[in-house]
Amino acid sequence: MNPLRRRYSIKDQHKHIIGTPIQDTPLGARVIRRGVDESTLLCAASCPQPPMIPLSIQLCGAFLAAVLLQRLLSMSYGILRNRLRSQLPGPRSPSLLFGYAWQFWTTDPTELHEQWVKCFGRTIQYRIFSNVHLFTMDLKALGHILTRDNVYQKPPQVRSFVAQMLGNGTVLTEGAEHRKRRRVVSPAFGPTQIREFTGLFQKQASQLRDILALEVTRHDGVASVDFYDWMQRMTLEIIGGAAFSHDIGALDTEQKPNELCDAFRLVSQEVTRASVYPMLRFFFPVLRILPEEQCRRFAKARDAMGQFARQIIEEKKQELALGHGYGFEKARGKRGNLLTRMVEANMEATLGDSERLSTENIIDEIATILLAGHESTAITLSWFMFRVASHQDVQAMLREELFSISTESPNIEQISGLRYLDNVVREVVRLHPATPSSVRMAMEDDFLPLGGPVVANDVAQDRIWVPKGTPVVIPILGINRDIALWGEDAHEFRPERWDTLPETVSGIPGVWANTLTFGGGLHGCLGYRFSINQIKVVAFTLLRSFELELAVPATDIGKSSTTFVRPIQISNPERGPHLPMLVRAYTKPE
Repeated sequence: MNPLRRRYSIKDQHKHIIGTPIQDTPLGARVIRRGVDESTLLCAASCPQPPMIPLSIQLCGAFLAAVLLQRLLSMSYGILRNRLRSQLPGPRSPSLLFGYAWQFWTTDPTELHEQWVKCFGRTIQYRIFSNVHLFTMDLKALGHILTRDNVYQKPPQVRSFVAQMLGNGTVLTEGAEHRKRRRVVSPAFGPTQIREFTGLFQKQASQLRDILALEVTRHDGVASVDFYDWMQRMTLEIIGGAAFSHDIGALDTEQKPNELCDAFRLVSQEVTRASVYPMLRFFFPVLRILPEEQCRRFAKARDAMGQFARQIIEEKKQELALGHGYGFEKARGKRGNLLTRMVEANMEATLGDSERLSTENIIDEIATILLAGHESTAITLSWFMFRVASHQDVQAMLREELFSISTESPNIEQISGLRYLDNVVREVVRLHPATPSSVRMAMEDDFLPLGGPVVANDVAQDRIWVPKGTPVVIPILGINRDIALWGEDAHEFRPERWDTLPETVSGIPGVWANTLTFGGGLHGCLGYRFSINQIKVVAFTLLRSFELELAVPATDIGKSSTTFVRPIQISNPERGPHLPMLVRAYTKPE
């Protein structure tokens, strides 16, 4: 073997060099031929060397590099071949690599969408990374998208990303699996069943009222409180009682934190500052194999909730199976918590084995109810309180109507009959959806019908070709405050609009109140009645007892740029979701 071809470690080379003429060593021969002197060689051989990178890390890095390279190549190919670019107008991308990814990740894109609609029309295209997105405010097109769930489904990266928080519940399933799960879950959310939770809503709202009253007394008549935090606590207590008949202890200020309560708080502490890495993890799922703090937090929370739910499920199954059979007392299903109702529905004799949900499936459903249900309602209640605190005239009119009911514990029919309260709730839901937009993906090629034609290459078209794999944006907030539908005051908070709505909003394909806040079509929110009734009961209880005022200027309250749009204090964003309010006791005039 040629000695110059041998491979030496630095240690071996150093041992070989000592006591040997430099020219006679393989290393010396190799270096001297390049014109390096002996002192340089000895110095190089004796210097400490960094440890070798483990082979597993090298392979992982090579794999990620290959994936990213493949992604970059597919991005270029996808941009060139997508036919939407030739069919539809749209804005020029600010970045060759990212497109509009960073803008959409760090801010609510609704205002940007509204600007584009003014410039390019109601149906446009734009790019995020390599994906050419279809965006439309056309109601006929949106109705088509929301009702054809076999064609337009949640993109895989969205499903896997949201599953980190919610598990794989009904919200994330599609097609036959979605219908199977909905068949078991929906009976728990019927109008009659939801009506029976009124007492639970009143109990927890009254407990919060008593806590706030004590705070007011302690602070000489004016208490400064974070209303977002209290709305979180109360809705968490409500969802614990509704789902499990379990006292979570979120409103107990003296009780030590428990594992389940801590799990909810972990998930609620979603990051409020935008950064590049979470964005890349969202758009490039392969990066999710690497550990990340928020994912670990979600996993810990899911494990705690899953363990608790699994125990409750087994107890309910044993209880129902003890000599009663599957058809045991149909009337019993009218009462009880959501979990009991789901277990009962899942054990119906009319269901085949393939139609039943597994224990893990039911745990996913409960996790979805616990997290999405309590979080979205807490957010809407926070914005409700923000609006009535910043519009004192609305608060006064609302309170006057609330006192038209003499009892402090009305039934839901009495509360539902309060017209102005209903108007205010609808207006808050319209302007403050928990999520400002959603997205679907075309799972096959499709022709999308349009109510208003688009002009491409000087030709008016009443339908457009949507290639398979195209992401389609559902502009929830955009539709909810569309000037073309709601009028020039669409962005204003005006509860009176609900007395005489414009005819144009009747075509909005939403499940409640001519809005898209609770979705539409086959994937509309199952729990919207639960949320609306809860908001009304809480508003009735608190506004009869307190006067609310913002502790900071209304212009200092902004929206977080996270999955759920929470209130934040613009001058103190580091604090995270926050709604500072001044609370005073209200005494009704004689």
